[in-house]
Amino acid sequence: MTSDPLSTDPNSPDPSGHPGDRSDVFDQKSASCNGSSSGTSTCSPSISCSDSGLAIAGEATPGPADGICSEAPNNSNPARSKLAKAISFSQTVGFAFAIVALQMGQGILLARLLGPIGRGEYATTVLYVQMALYVGLFGGIEVICRYAADRTVETIKLRRAAMWLGLTTGVITTGLVVACNVIALPDEKAYLMSLGCLCAFSVIGQHVMLIMTAVDRGAGDFTRYNVRRFIAAAAFPALLLVAALVTEVTLTLACVLFVIASALSMAACVVGLPQIATGESEPPVNQLLKESRPYGVSMLATDLFERLDLLLVMWLVPLLTQGFYAAMVPVVYPLTVIPNTLGIYLFNTAADRSKRLQTSDVHRILGGSIAIQTVSTIAFMIVIGPLVRLVYGEEFAPAIVFAWWLAPVSAIKGILQGLDSYVKGRGKPLAPIRCRIVAAIVMLGLTAAFVGTYGAIAIAAAALVGQVICLVWLSAIVYADVREQNAEMEPS
Repeated sequence: MTSDPLSTDPNSPDPSGHPGDRSDVFDQKSASCNGSSSGTSTCSPSISCSDSGLAIAGEATPGPADGICSEAPNNSNPARSKLAKAISFSQTVGFAFAIVALQMGQGILLARLLGPIGRGEYATTVLYVQMALYVGLFGGIEVICRYAADRTVETIKLRRAAMWLGLTTGVITTGLVVACNVIALPDEKAYLMSLGCLCAFSVIGQHVMLIMTAVDRGAGDFTRYNVRRFIAAAAFPALLLVAALVTEVTLTLACVLFVIASALSMAACVVGLPQIATGESEPPVNQLLKESRPYGVSMLATDLFERLDLLLVMWLVPLLTQGFYAAMVPVVYPLTVIPNTLGIYLFNTAADRSKRLQTSDVHRILGGSIAIQTVSTIAFMIVIGPLVRLVYGEEFAPAIVFAWWLAPVSAIKGILQGLDSYVKGRGKPLAPIRCRIVAAIVMLGLTAAFVGTYGAIAIAAAALVGQVICLVWLSAIVYADVREQNAEMEPS
């Protein structure tokens, strides 16, 4: 693999022999960086770098919104630019739905092969991997995506830097996950500690894959990006399916395959990279870690809140109930896909200082999103019962009630991911942190008050209340920001 040119010419060829489609290359001027007296800066690059569907953690828990890293288009050929962007968008959305299908298939396989209790055991072994996966990236995706979009660093050097950054954050996060499994498992589930520690090593491969695919997205190479993330999503269910055809799949084997799948996803990103260990990389890892801090802190609050229900389920309910709950998580994931795509536009609009939303635009976007999610959720809740019985088997019938509660949770979560994209595009990644903290406190309080009576349903209901709090609060943040922008533009 050879490096891409540093030129931003839309028609410049890619030296690898493929035509270089630069129609999605954006003007670096649309990024805004606000420096502080401390010497740090909070940058709002014109890219949407959050991710979803890339991680292979067995719960298939939705990650952050699946955005396309992009900049303001080169206007020398508007028609070609619009066509190319439409094709890239359609391709990426198509792959997103394919990955959703893979994740649902993975969830069905795990449930069928392991049964309800085994599914709960597996959920325990991968829980801390899920909890720490995106948090441990510490904003690495965003900062790498920005460099790739700006094209200020040679692509091959940036790929190596992304690899080293992924290895660094992966090793650190692996240590954290191992520690959590050693000291933070309920007594009745402590026998799963060794398998939890084994699964912790999957973090390294997943971090390398997640951060290296950010180079493809930032550079506008969506074909490579989509293919690599599809390989990452397909690795684990494919291994499970093959194993099921030749032998009995036990919990231990599932955990081993989980780690192997992580290594395969990493290999898909490093294959073809010349001088992997000895070649020059740029920027240095310590610089990348420093620049990623605001996004890392934002991700910490967001991801811990979004996975708080899974943590509470592990600690407060028995394995059988945990298995039912965990099995329904990938089932409701499709409800996040449509509003996730909205985040692509919201981030780019927010990052482009030549564009401004009006209050009426927010009314239309937010109202339309809520209407679509409401209709989708109602339809989902009508059909989910028969589908679970058909696909998962009658033994998972008690899990249907969790799907009913988790469906609106997932639907609102998708809207929040879109609103988060707008706030990040405005260079305010820390703005939603307070609402996540308040929502988490409310969630913990409701769980403590009602879990004794209603069990895991109380946790799901508390998660729904927390999502509603965040929706109202984050919507207010977006409205306030839009009004502030319009006030600044009005003549004095």
